[in-house]
Amino acid sequence: MTSFSIDTTDKSTQVVTRSDEEAQKPAQIAAAVPAPAPVAAPEPPASIEQLIASTESGAGVPIDSYLGVTAGESDAVVAANAAMPAPPVTPAEIRADMPSDIDDPGIDPIQTASLLPLSNPGEGSAPKNGRLPGLMPLAERQCRSALTELGVRFSDVAEIANGANCGIAYPVKLQSLSGNIAVSPSVTVNCQTALAFSEWVKDDVAPSVRMRYLTGLKSVNTMGGYSCRRMNNGKRSTPWSEHSKGNAIDVGGFTLNTGKTIDVSAKGFFAFREKGLLKSVRASGCQKFNTVLGPGYPKHDDHLHFDLSQRSSGRSYCK
Repeated sequence: MTSFSIDTTDKSTQVVTRSDEEAQKPAQIAAAVPAPAPVAAPEPPASIEQLIASTESGAGVPIDSYLGVTAGESDAVVAANAAMPAPPVTPAEIRADMPSDIDDPGIDPIQTASLLPLSNPGEGSAPKNGRLPGLMPLAERQCRSALTELGVRFSDVAEIANGANCGIAYPVKLQSLSGNIAVSPSVTVNCQTALAFSEWVKDDVAPSVRMRYLTGLKSVNTMGGYSCRRMNNGKRSTPWSEHSKGNAIDVGGFTLNTGKTIDVSAKGFFAFREKGLLKSVRASGCQKFNTVLGPGYPKHDDHLHFDLSQRSSGRSYCK
């Protein structure tokens, strides 16, 4: 009888059945497919300056042109803002930096400068053309600041309202000029005329007096400021004078520190220094004022007339 022995050890390759093969396919497919790339984090939103800069070329007209900023300045602002972002400021820090007498940190002094009360608004002033009593436009305040810097003594007076053709909304009364030069008598004009007159005396008249007479100027002798009248005191057909708006001032002469007075009237042949002085100050007045009239012009033989008349041509009129 033949006998058989069976070796039960597995010496052949492993046999994979169809069911096992089907089970392995999803794992193989997953290994073959590349992993999706990581999603990049969203970039932080651009600043408003960067957004404006990025849209300038497409818009056709850069927004900075409306703001009065050049392209170089705009690029510098964008770069500076991107490189050095401003740290947040807490309300406590704002209050610490503010003066103790200001309660509202949102007040802009430039925007509200025209709403500050007058230092000496005068009395009896009535509203005119929407004017608010006790308030003054910023331009008028700036003019008064310039007068103060020149060392001019003046006072604010009440609004002058005298019909449709005469008046000054914010008049000033000139009392003395830079260097303590008196205005004799004091005159009432608008602030712009007062400023041009004060600059003229300081820059031209006083130096001319010192050069020719080796002394200082004591006073400027005036013959009129505001006056509700027509040109040369004419009749109804005559245009209104610049004096009716406080836009003009008349000068009759100059008094020196020595007591000598030089009037504006025509001089004799041998009055060389007086004629030289009057010629000099008359010519320099044409650089400060739009109109200068004096001896030789009808009805101006005894005074010099200066005004700031605005002409459409923009030209000065000196006679």
